[in-house]
Amino acid sequence: MKISTFRTLLALAVVSACAPAFAQSPDQARTAHQDTAFLKDANQGSVDEIDLAQIALKKSDDPDVKSFAQMMVDDHSKLLADMKPFDAQAGLSVPEHDSVATDALKAKLELLTGKAFDKAYVKDMVEDHHKDLVAFIAEEKATGYPDFKTAVGQGEQVVRKHLEHADDLAKKLGVPTAPVPASGI
Repeated sequence: MKISTFRTLLALAVVSACAPAFAQSPDQARTAHQDTAFLKDANQGSVDEIDLAQIALKKSDDPDVKSFAQMMVDDHSKLLADMKPFDAQAGLSVPEHDSVATDALKAKLELLTGKAFDKAYVKDMVEDHHKDLVAFIAEEKATGYPDFKTAVGQGEQVVRKHLEHADDLAKKLGVPTAPVPASGI
C-alpha cells in the first residue's frame, strides 16, 4: 500500500509534538513506536507521490491533471524538506527508491497515454487519498498527545484538500469515487 499525504503530516506532527514524551509509560512507548513507523511510511509515501506526479506532469495533456500533479510535487517536496530534522531524531532517512507497489503502478502508467493515463493516475490518487483520510481520522481519535491531536487535525485539512481535488478530477474524467469521510472529532 502506498502511503500519501496523511502519513507525512502525521509523522511530522508526531515527531515534533511527541518526541520528548515518547518513553514515559508503556502505552506511550507503544504509541511512539507506532508513530515512528508512520514517519518511515510518510517518507516513503512522499517519495512515491512525487515520482507518480512527475510521470503525470510528463504524460498528461490535461491541464487539471497537470495542476494536481504539480500540487503533489510541491506539497510532498516541502514535507520531505520540513521533515529532515525529525527524521534525524527518529534515526530515519528519506528512501532512495519507490515502494514495490509504486514501481508496479509506474510501470502500468508508463504504458498508458491520453485519457487512459489520466484516468489511471487519478483513480490511484482518489483511492490513496480516501484511504489516507480514513487513517488520518482514526489517528486523530487514537492519539493521546494533545499537541499531536491538534497537528493531526490540521493535517487532516490538507488531506481533505488533496482528496477534494482528486475527487473533482475523477468526476470530470468519469472515474468513480466514494463518499468523503466525515471529520473524526
